[in-house]
Amino acid sequence: FRTKSSSFRVRVHAGPTAKMSPVPAVEARPEFRRRNPPGDDAVPSPDSAVPSPDSSPDSSSSASSRRTLGVTSLALLTYYAVSGGPFGIEPAVAAGGPLAAIACFAIMPLFWSVPEALITAELSSAYPEASGYVAWVEEAFGEKAGLVEGYLSWTSGVADNAVYPVLFLQYLTSEALPFGRKMAFLTAANAGLTYVSYRGLEVVGAVASLVAAMELLPFAIMCVVGAFQIDPERFFKSADDMACLSSDGCVSARATDDWSAWSRSIAWAPLMNNIFWNINYFDTASAFAGEVKDPGRTWPRAMFFAVLLVVLNYLLPLLVAIGATSSSRQDWQEGYLAAAAAHIGGPWLGAWTVFAAALSNLALYQAEMSANAFTLMGMAQRGLVPAAFARRSPYGTPTCALLASAGIIVVMSFFPFMEIVEVLNLLYCFALALEFAAFLQLRQTKPHVPRPYRIPLNTCGCVLMLLPANVLLVVMIGLASRTSHAICGSVLVAGVLLYRFQHYGRRRGWWTFRESGEDKAR
Repeated sequence: FRTKSSSFRVRVHAGPTAKMSPVPAVEARPEFRRRNPPGDDAVPSPDSAVPSPDSSPDSSSSASSRRTLGVTSLALLTYYAVSGGPFGIEPAVAAGGPLAAIACFAIMPLFWSVPEALITAELSSAYPEASGYVAWVEEAFGEKAGLVEGYLSWTSGVADNAVYPVLFLQYLTSEALPFGRKMAFLTAANAGLTYVSYRGLEVVGAVASLVAAMELLPFAIMCVVGAFQIDPERFFKSADDMACLSSDGCVSARATDDWSAWSRSIAWAPLMNNIFWNINYFDTASAFAGEVKDPGRTWPRAMFFAVLLVVLNYLLPLLVAIGATSSSRQDWQEGYLAAAAAHIGGPWLGAWTVFAAALSNLALYQAEMSANAFTLMGMAQRGLVPAAFARRSPYGTPTCALLASAGIIVVMSFFPFMEIVEVLNLLYCFALALEFAAFLQLRQTKPHVPRPYRIPLNTCGCVLMLLPANVLLVVMIGLASRTSHAICGSVLVAGVLLYRFQHYGRRRGWWTFRESGEDKAR
């Protein structure tokens, strides 16, 4: 369910801008430009200024009546896009120790998740289409910038998708359950989630609360039972106090009573990469923008509840697992939460946690695969990549886009968990920098575009709001290893070559491009 988009159709209403329209600006739809092919500098034809039949009042009313996502459904879908459960937070404790991990999960969402969620709410209400953040950047800086944004987000997404098989296997091996039972459960869960996705967003939104209960209930039980077993002193241990990954030359920060020694005991790069990976991707909810009812009311409320749920989802199980179990630094590897649940509530709770992890990672992998494919499809609908990526199978899935995503995922799956996380974080940093810049640019250059929800800050206030997040982006880029920079550099070079190749193929007639954002795939 960690979806960045879904297999639904979004109608794009083309028409005159609010300044040109005789209709009051508050009722005008944002203008989605009809692009001319490269090399065609002609002024847009008069036809492009005439509202299409789809943009008639009756059609708009009909489209509005078909919107199915309210506050609860959107909040849960965003939660799955960002988190999907507290699985994968264990390396943060191994890298930084209990105090650093708790502090980061409590404080960093205020400076990162909240601004990202607010920007998503404003721009998604202004540009309700499936291409989401690609549309924001393209409307702000033009076609090439939109293509760069889409490419960075897609490559980051497929790298993120490669995490789930790795994490999935770690959790399956953390409990000695019979292999046959595990496979039977996973096959049944996959079949059920596929059927839910086939039925559409309305069913997905209705079932989301049930899936959330299945995943979060074992952690709720663990938190209630474990609350009476907590030793608060365990919260204040340094990473070295928990025992070093290598005992040779280990110096306890508590023994020296030195703040700098405590700071030196933290492996900052793995810690920050794990925290950053766990609290981002709120912008992926923009893929559902066209399906949201009453966006001015729904978006801010849904983002508030999504941020709150994500923070509590990480912080409460982390506090209980640290405080109620006696653990070493080596214990906090992927899958330790299942062992902590078994220690606190018994083997049955540990087994339930493993099942929840299996369900969560299977759903995340499946939904992320579809999301990456639909990102490519949205770019094809905007004319940024060949139209072949917008072709759908009889089941509505973009076949070519799925194959392209699957190829990268298979390669990335051979990398270790934290290396994948660092690479996808670095790619995502560049994509987020473009999105933040697009938000400020659109505030300045397109203030007339209707925004059913608008962040209650002026431009200066928005700059200050984004300042800590941009500092974090710089920190994340600086903490990345040379290997990650080399991989990202190779990805960017590959992107330039692909851009040249696709336009060479266009000139040779190997493939075609769409000339507008209209979804012609029915």
